[in-house]
Amino acid sequence: MDRKQFLTSMLSLGGAALASSANAAILDKTAEALIAKAKTDAKHKKRKIDPATTVLLSDIHICGELENGKPKYYPYNPTCLKLRIAEILSMRPLPANVLVFGDVAWDYGLEEDYRYAAELLSELEEAGIKVTLGMGNHDRREPFFKVFTSYSASTKVAGRVVSVVEMPHFYFVMLDSLAELPNLRLRQATTVSGEISGGQIEWLREFVKDNKRRLVLGAHHPLNEMANLEQFIAQTPAVAGYIYGHTHIWDKSVRVVRPRKGLHMVQTVGLPATFYGDIGFVVMRSTPETIKFEYSSKGFWWPQPKDNPPAEWLSRAKDLADEHCQFLL
Repeated sequence: MDRKQFLTSMLSLGGAALASSANAAILDKTAEALIAKAKTDAKHKKRKIDPATTVLLSDIHICGELENGKPKYYPYNPTCLKLRIAEILSMRPLPANVLVFGDVAWDYGLEEDYRYAAELLSELEEAGIKVTLGMGNHDRREPFFKVFTSYSASTKVAGRVVSVVEMPHFYFVMLDSLAELPNLRLRQATTVSGEISGGQIEWLREFVKDNKRRLVLGAHHPLNEMANLEQFIAQTPAVAGYIYGHTHIWDKSVRVVRPRKGLHMVQTVGLPATFYGDIGFVVMRSTPETIKFEYSSKGFWWPQPKDNPPAEWLSRAKDLADEHCQFLL
C-alpha cells in the first residue's frame, strides 16, 4: 500500500483501519516506511525549509507505560502521531516549525509519557524543524521539565511553559493554560478547564509594549474559559487571533470581545487531535497581510475507531475535506 492509497483509505473509513491490533501493526510499518523514505530523500537531496510555514498539532496523548513494547492505553496513539510526522516530513518545502498545543501526555503527565513523546518528535527535529510544546490539562509541569529540560530556561514566565516563536510576519506566543492543582498524587486528575495565570498576563502586557509586530496567541484551552485572557485581547489590538486545542474538533470561529470599538472581534481556530475526534493537523502559512490556515483532514471517529463507522462519522470526514480560514495581519 503506497502513501496515497493509505491516506485515501483512512479518509473513506473514518480511521476504522486502526480498530484491530493487526491493522495497527500494519499502520506502524506504514508510518515507519514513510519516515524511512523521508530520511533517505534527505540524504540524497537537501530539503528546503519555509520559514513562513508552520504545522499545528494538538492532543497527541502519548502513553509511555509499555506492555510488550506497546502503550498500555490506546496503543495506536503513537501510530497516529508517527503517521502525522511522516506526512509532515513529506511536505515540500518543509515547515520551519511544528507547534503542539498541549495534552502531550496520555492522561496524568507521567515522565515516561514525555520520554516516549520526545523520542517520537525527535524525527521532526532531526529534519531541522523546530518543535514547540504547550501544556494541556493532561500534562504535568514537573515531569515535563525533567524531560524537556530546555523549557526551564527558555520559558518567559517562571513556573509555566510559555514560549515565543518568531515568525517572518508576526510573533506566536504559546501560553500555559494548565490549571494544575497543588499536591497532586501520581495518577490523580487535575482541573479539566483552563486558566491563564496573572503572571502570564503581566508578561504579555510588557511584551506588547516592547514589540511593534502583531501577535497570535495560543494555548490548549478555548478562549471562553479564560476571562482574563479575553479581557487582555479586548484591550490589545495587536492580537490578530487565537489558536487552541482541547476539544479535538476543527473549528473556525470568532469571539466578540470589543463590542463598542472598531476592532470588535478576534478570530479563533480550534485544532483537531491525532487520535480521536477530528483527525489531522493544520498547515499555517503567512504573508505580510494574512495568516492562512489549511486543515489536513485524516478522518473522524469518536471515541475510538470502528470496523463499520457510522454514517455520521463518514459525513463529518467528507465535510472536512476542504477546510480553510485566515487571520488578517
